[in-house]
Amino acid sequence: MTVSSQTVEQYMALLQRFVCLRVDLLLPEHLVRFKEQMESSRGNAGSWEDYTFLFRIFTILMQSNTPPTMGELSANLSLPLSSTTRIVDWLERAKFVERVHDSHDRRVVRVHTTAGGEQLYQIGMSYNKQQIARVLKDFSPDEQTQLLRLLNKLVDTFIAEK
Repeated sequence: MTVSSQTVEQYMALLQRFVCLRVDLLLPEHLVRFKEQMESSRGNAGSWEDYTFLFRIFTILMQSNTPPTMGELSANLSLPLSSTTRIVDWLERAKFVERVHDSHDRRVVRVHTTAGGEQLYQIGMSYNKQQIARVLKDFSPDEQTQLLRLLNKLVDTFIAEK
């Protein structure tokens, strides 16, 4: 199936609108405290780009049956080990993750969420669900289903092209 240049231009315009969008959201107190805690523990780490990996790190940690090693986490993030280590150091200083020795091989160190990290993840997920519900309220049930199907198709295409 071919795509017209007009369609590509329309999608580019939409992408530009989306990238420039600055949604003014009032963050819940827990997320404000998280941001403050992360800023105070920043040290030499924690660039703006690192923030983009925080949700991914928490998602990987919370979905893993066995806490990953630094190498496994680095591979999942598609980041160099040094960058992953810097971000994990930052999260560890903020007391959201900890390094734990493997029970079968003490040479292996795994990254594990703390109770505070788990709580933060759950709060963040709840907040995201509320925001999604707020954004989708103006869509009919059929439009919601169609949007979800199309976004999944888009993500599947990106995954297939990796």
